[in-house]
Amino acid sequence: MKKLLIVAILCYSLLGGTVVHAKKPMDLMCENRENIIRFVSEDRKMMLQVDYIMHRESRCRQLAFNPNDPNGGSYGLFQINGYWCQPSKYSKLGWLQEKKVLKTCADLWDPIINAKAFMVMYDYAGWQPWGGKPWI
Repeated sequence: MKKLLIVAILCYSLLGGTVVHAKKPMDLMCENRENIIRFVSEDRKMMLQVDYIMHRESRCRQLAFNPNDPNGGSYGLFQINGYWCQPSKYSKLGWLQEKKVLKTCADLWDPIINAKAFMVMYDYAGWQPWGGKPWI
């Protein structure tokens, strides 16, 4: 029994044990929305940029609405403008509808759908819909 214990300890020390590393805490402005930020990206720099945009646009509020923006206002965490979810001369149904992200602009109140809309728009136009690349 003693030999078996010594062999086990030797194997453990030679092969290395399992080390669990916790994720480094992020200094987020929208810390209550970390799950949405991680849904968008696991890349640390992108996460900080997404956090910055979310904070600047909505102060992390999923029901934020700016009625003063053109095209019916801007909705939710990422302040997605109505332009992207309404029929136009460029899009018969609405651009986000054609991308199968949502059915109506009201769907943008859902934080997951708002984040999906952000991701599809970012893939298409980069940071341009949010005024250019964040300073981060």
